[in-house]
Amino acid sequence: MFSTWWLNARQNEGIALPPEQDTLMLLAMIETATQRSTKYTRYLCFLPLVNDQIVATLRGRNDTILGHFEHESRSWGYGQVLVSMGPKPVQLLKKTLAYQQSLRPKITDSIVAASQDSSQELYAEKLTYCTWNSLQPPTPTTATSMLKALQTFPLMPNNLLIDDGWQTTDDRKMSDWSANSSWLDGYADLGQVISHAKSLGVERVGVWHTVLGYWNGVSRNCETFKDVPFLTLCKDWGAQYEIIHPMKVDEFFDQWYARLASWGVDFVKCDDMAEIEDMDSCVDDKGDPFPLRFVRRAYVEAIKRNVNKYFSGRIIW
Repeated sequence: MFSTWWLNARQNEGIALPPEQDTLMLLAMIETATQRSTKYTRYLCFLPLVNDQIVATLRGRNDTILGHFEHESRSWGYGQVLVSMGPKPVQLLKKTLAYQQSLRPKITDSIVAASQDSSQELYAEKLTYCTWNSLQPPTPTTATSMLKALQTFPLMPNNLLIDDGWQTTDDRKMSDWSANSSWLDGYADLGQVISHAKSLGVERVGVWHTVLGYWNGVSRNCETFKDVPFLTLCKDWGAQYEIIHPMKVDEFFDQWYARLASWGVDFVKCDDMAEIEDMDSCVDDKGDPFPLRFVRRAYVEAIKRNVNKYFSGRIIW
């Protein structure tokens, strides 16, 4: 599947890169022949550098590799691409990344202690594998496929992010706390899958969800949430989303994150944040209007509080 709006990993024997997608790192093999017809193989690693001012990536145009730099400031800036060479590809990747990380300013212990926020553990000098781009047809979206992929990597990622596809849903609505049986693919529960991943060397495992629970909210018809009060978010063109009432949303995320933590989850990714900003109206079960600003504040504050409570502030918004 070729999705132009995602960052897709590509492996090929040429140098053509997609023109409409960002490549974050490129490893190229070069061969040099001597007068005695002896071939020497070397590898080049291209790593665009990202900082607070400029986002640098690589893109392609036919057989040309282009540096792509995004800079929002009106003042001048300089984009940088780190290029390294070596005889062993995996060693070259490791050393290039180590050098790139040495260029980053170190966070002092006093700042970390003052904030009590461990979210930096997901980013600084860490490698994260997200399942979204890899668990797509024809590859099954299952825990088995994910674990097989981990075992094939030459470098074990520090963090594993289990993206969309693991939750139990009905009509695009969250209908239970646990992982669905199809994704589990024979494993007893999410905890067993996470234990297996960590036994392979993964340090932290995170799971994806949307700000509303799932894309269309939460199912009020399922057994798990049948006694929970609901509201309905509405868009002018007719779409409706059933959501947990703000007076219960903190309890909802408290119960959910407690279960996730008991299964070994270390962080979460909260997607679709624009959904609560983009709604046109909200009503209760009587049809009376409910202020959208209360919904937005209640959801964000509930997620923040419970992320701090169960995951030490580790969240990808």
